[in-house]
Amino acid sequence: MIQRRQILATASLMALAPLSRAQAFPNRPIKLIYNFAPGGPGDAISRYLAQQMGAILGQPMVVDNRTGAGGAVGILAAARAPADGYTLLYSTVTGLVQVPLVTKDEGFDPFASLTPVMGVGVTPLAILAHPSVPANDIPGFLDWARQQPKGVDVAGAGPIIEVTTALLAREARLNLVYIGYRGAAPAVQAVLAGDVKLYLNVPSSLTAEHIKAGRLKVIGVTSAEPSSLFPGGEPISKHVPGFVQEINFALYAPAGTPADVVGKLREALQKVLTEPGIAERFHLQGLSLKPIGPTEVSKVARREDTSIRKILETTPVKFGG
Repeated sequence: MIQRRQILATASLMALAPLSRAQAFPNRPIKLIYNFAPGGPGDAISRYLAQQMGAILGQPMVVDNRTGAGGAVGILAAARAPADGYTLLYSTVTGLVQVPLVTKDEGFDPFASLTPVMGVGVTPLAILAHPSVPANDIPGFLDWARQQPKGVDVAGAGPIIEVTTALLAREARLNLVYIGYRGAAPAVQAVLAGDVKLYLNVPSSLTAEHIKAGRLKVIGVTSAEPSSLFPGGEPISKHVPGFVQEINFALYAPAGTPADVVGKLREALQKVLTEPGIAERFHLQGLSLKPIGPTEVSKVARREDTSIRKILETTPVKFGG
């Protein structure tokens, strides 16, 4: 009888163990990987999310900037971390689907290696030009670019920009030559100096300052509709049908993270994204608030993957190397 009671007691404790673990999460600091260098708008948002989510969860959330290989290093680090909720990733959806193409790592599956917690926001890209470019809108830009016998150099930083440049060249029938830089700052400097005439990137306080001062001008945006992030920018799709490219940001956990832990993380993030003034805060960092669930994040990823692979069928992309 005593042995039977011991067995029952042990079974009861084992049944309660998962519940106890879920109730205990989190009981130590959480690491949030951001796969680009500190100092940019994406980094600022990742640090704000970490601070606010940590306060809600009752444990510090610390940002870890893991750079390299166009963002792939940080993504792979998150995917290979223990699936316990204590390592998260803040990154772009497009960045994930590009990892196998950038690294040739066949062991990474963007749809199976990470679990989307929630989508956070979206941002367009814009074509910015040196003042010497004799065009102020998309029709003028297309006419000018098609008249350049050697093509037009486009400055950018990262695989996402490289792919977008290739897509625009194909869809608009242009000769665009992507010139990759190690970051946004040197790319902008190259355009300001006139070494490169065009710059393609997301909004930032850096470019906003130069646009306001007249050192750069907005030619057009890649979103389907005009964006308040790039005032005055006309959607490229009005003149290049079907050309819409937006960058979606999301929070991820390693695949296999318990559903209840992911749910607790999602609940904390949802609270942050409904705080008063959050949309304005994001806008200042070049991001439009757009909370979406994990199913929708996965749909965006599938769509991006299909789009990129179609580009690669006809357009060579070096991915920076």
